[in-house]
Amino acid sequence: MTQESTHVEDRPSTLDAHGLLLWARRSVEMLALHREEINALNVFPVPDSDTGTNLLYTMRAAVDRAEGEDAWITEGGGTAGAREIAVALGHGAVHGARGNSGVILSQVLRAVGEAATFTVVDASTYRRALRTAVTLVDHALSDPVEGTIVTVLREAASAAGRSSAHSLVEVARAAADAGAEALDRTTAQLPALRRAGVVDAGGRGLLVLLDAMVEVLTGQTPERPEYFTPSEPAAAAAAVAASGGDGRPGGAGAGGTCDAEDVERGTRYEVMYSLTHSDDARADELRSALRMLGDSVVVVGDGGSDVNARWAVHVHTDDIGSAIETALPLGRVTEIRVTDMLDPIGNSGRGESADDAAGAGVGGGARRGGPGGEPGVRRVVAIVPDGPLAELFAGAGAATVDPGENGAGVVDAVLAVEADELLVLPNGELSRDRISALDAALRDAVGHALILPTGSVVQGLAALAVHDPTTTLSLDGFSMADAAAGTRHAHLARAEQDALTLVGRCAAGDLLGVVGHDVALIGTDAVEAVCALVDRMLSAGGELVTVLFGDEYDEAATESALSRLRSAHPDIEVVGYAAGPGRALAHVGVE
Repeated sequence: MTQESTHVEDRPSTLDAHGLLLWARRSVEMLALHREEINALNVFPVPDSDTGTNLLYTMRAAVDRAEGEDAWITEGGGTAGAREIAVALGHGAVHGARGNSGVILSQVLRAVGEAATFTVVDASTYRRALRTAVTLVDHALSDPVEGTIVTVLREAASAAGRSSAHSLVEVARAAADAGAEALDRTTAQLPALRRAGVVDAGGRGLLVLLDAMVEVLTGQTPERPEYFTPSEPAAAAAAVAASGGDGRPGGAGAGGTCDAEDVERGTRYEVMYSLTHSDDARADELRSALRMLGDSVVVVGDGGSDVNARWAVHVHTDDIGSAIETALPLGRVTEIRVTDMLDPIGNSGRGESADDAAGAGVGGGARRGGPGGEPGVRRVVAIVPDGPLAELFAGAGAATVDPGENGAGVVDAVLAVEADELLVLPNGELSRDRISALDAALRDAVGHALILPTGSVVQGLAALAVHDPTTTLSLDGFSMADAAAGTRHAHLARAEQDALTLVGRCAAGDLLGVVGHDVALIGTDAVEAVCALVDRMLSAGGELVTVLFGDEYDEAATESALSRLRSAHPDIEVVGYAAGPGRALAHVGVE
């Protein structure tokens, strides 16, 4: 029977879909609360490490996907089961995984989906999920090592398996307490952790999730000690890096954190990307090939099938090109992210002299930085009309500039944005002449600026979704441009006059479906036209459809279009947003 309540007085023996979502949301809140603590624990290979940030980002991606699944099922008149929510959490985590720890977390969530019954998660499900997670992680890692998140996961799974309790509460408490004890032992298990006097950062993050489950079930958070962090992380990290290793693999190879030995062995870059249109056999082949190119290899799937399956790939290597090219014959590579582990925020000038680094940039302009030459603020500027669309970009963190009728004031408005580094998204709103003028102005005034090739607002949103201010400007721009290029775009416009198009003659007032720059269909009904346009674009494949509805679509028309698209394409994620007034009636993006 479905358990409807998760209140402490009910002592629930199961969690339904609502309870599972409650746990996932609470995990996000607790990871946010402990993010800086976890980041400080992860002092390798640089003191400003990001394990806590990566775990939080990954869990947020999981919750976003699960909430979308729940809303979609509810809109269709159904009720989501625990298995559907659990599977969505796993898919979202794999798709949004950041860092080694985030990739491993995705497998824990995937395991819950594989273990859950349709309606509930109970004690046996939780045992099976933890056991399955251990199997998935062991298979995914190139060289599992004790003293990391792997240890904490394995001990938690063992304790859950030993528990004979029938209540999910007791099994969850046994797993969390065993995880805490295992976390305490990690300091002594790895020399790098012992030298720094810290527990493993990834293991601490996993304990947050285990404790969140106990809290949701009982209403009380387990008491944990204050995990020691060095009072001067930079000095502690430098001492560890200088001390060298003793030949044992570091935390990153174990799936936990990255040890200084990765740097000693010459693996400087962290390379991550997504692989689609592949299968388990080719994922295994990629994993083996990457082991020849670097360390800390993790290749994990989301459990999907056929074209809907996706794998998250992670490797530390010096050969970025080969790490990516190796995957090209094995599937479709997207969402590439590269981080320099010696210089994750671009402080080192890439081996240049101080003078060279200060003078580098677009057009050789002087770099504007913070005090003492530290990197300054980076902003993304989106060229987008005022209204709901601008609010959408602003909500995602971008500064917005209204292009107006002809873009005449764009240059001054962009230059007025306070930033040391700029990434500009034209979004198809600027002519080539306007872009050239903006480029010249940025070279003279800013120095460090990139104009990215976003030909539509949907490409701009795709680029903004992967914006990472923690990496260098060039790598951030590369990832954003790659995301934009991977998004096919189209829009609906109203014909201004009778004309002959590639698909026949149109009359003034007809709706034109424009894919790229070519008219692909002619219609008269707004809902019919946008649905036909999406159908046309999905004939070439796709996993995510984004529709931005202009002000000619009222609430009823918007809901009608979204409902028809989701019914016609049940395996495709379809999202819609209000775009307000503009030259286009609707924008469509397919990723």
